[in-house]
Amino acid sequence: MKKNLPAFAAVILLSAALSLAAQPQQSSNSSPTTSKAKAAPNSVASIVLPKYPPELPAGPYLDTYQKNCLICHSARYVTMQPPFSRAVWEKEVKKMIDAYGATISEADQREIVDYLVVVRGSSPGK
Repeated sequence: MKKNLPAFAAVILLSAALSLAAQPQQSSNSSPTTSKAKAAPNSVASIVLPKYPPELPAGPYLDTYQKNCLICHSARYVTMQPPFSRAVWEKEVKKMIDAYGATISEADQREIVDYLVVVRGSSPGK
């Protein structure tokens, strides 16, 4: 259930947003009986969400990072991080598995760390 929690939360939030969007809005000057625009019963409201392309830095194993990390993190999350050493990135990826229940194979862990070191890594001396 843990790995499906972000998707489940997204469905709940989207359902709530659609439910709110479907409710007729009233101005303070009108009453429900005098409003000109009335929502038809059982009508379906639709919304169009903006499409923002992910701003991910190019690097090796970008696809592995996207597949495993964008489930919980925004595309911009990695660009907001300070430059870390390989050891710190390894600990961060391990923390996602141990503390938050991310299901990432060992091979994917290595590739994610390689990606993070290339795009947000620092020299070992820093």
